[in-house]
Amino acid sequence: MAAAYVYMRRRHQNIRRNRLLRDYDNPLDYLDDFDIIRRYRLSRPMIIDLCRRFDNDLHRPTMRSRALPVSLQIMAALRFFATGSFQLVNADVHNISRSSVSRCVRDVTQCLVNVCNQHIIMPTDAASLEIIKRGFYEIADFPNVVGAVDGTHVRIKSPSVDEHIFVNRKNFHSINVQGVCDSNLKFLNIVSQWPGATHDAFIWSNSTVCELFENRTISDGWLLGDSGYPVRPWLLTPVLNPTTRKQQSYNGAHMRTRNVVERSFGVLKARFRCIDTSAGTLLYSALMCCRIVVAVAVLHNLCIDNRMPLPPDRNDFPDHGHIAGPLLIY
Repeated sequence: MAAAYVYMRRRHQNIRRNRLLRDYDNPLDYLDDFDIIRRYRLSRPMIIDLCRRFDNDLHRPTMRSRALPVSLQIMAALRFFATGSFQLVNADVHNISRSSVSRCVRDVTQCLVNVCNQHIIMPTDAASLEIIKRGFYEIADFPNVVGAVDGTHVRIKSPSVDEHIFVNRKNFHSINVQGVCDSNLKFLNIVSQWPGATHDAFIWSNSTVCELFENRTISDGWLLGDSGYPVRPWLLTPVLNPTTRKQQSYNGAHMRTRNVVERSFGVLKARFRCIDTSAGTLLYSALMCCRIVVAVAVLHNLCIDNRMPLPPDRNDFPDHGHIAGPLLIY
């Protein structure tokens, strides 16, 4: 019996197996699921889904040479969004040229901006608003809240035109980005088009969300903002210099509830370091920087919907251009 078992085992080991050929120019083929999320922030199924959605926009038929596959274009752009590394570093990681990385970032950014209205939506129907209200109420028992609004600055290089209007109050060049989010840290609205010197109240008064409340499209619910925003029937800010216990209680509940929008921006910048100061400065034109902010906000909402974890090393994420790919010995 034992001899028969040894014979069958040796025979099984001698069966010729077909070689599994992997494309080592495509990280999807050799990185495991954990490394893909850690280095590109999206899971393998999410990246494949993006490839299907943007195939017509990113596919480049050519008779001259081998075009970059859509998956590689998307992953090169995701690598930039995740780390904010230089194009040359990104090019070395993916074995493509620096100009190809530039085109990948530009084209994928535009694709994400085009689908922004499908993923960043301010609901107006009563059922959706009621769900948002319940989520906010569970934080600090603050009723009837349909969103929290705040702004953040994204550092950019000094523009060549109208440079002075991009210098913010902290004395560096930036884009002033306004966001409205729900209790799940998901963005309901994003405004990325104003230079850093623009005041938060001015951005708010010229936003579509403000118009929704003013024309009573959203007639039931409040937004929470900090003291930089004007007080409106639908926009509540903290009480300055509270003197009574009720005012102090209101400010405490207001602060804890509104804190979700600050956390939303924090998670956004931790996940996509290209817009965080830890990665330096966005070395693109002001218009391209605005589009990049919208693109990563779309990806952020996709990550929230798919329950993507934050990178485990979000507090210290240097990018040295190394991916744990195959070891090549020459």
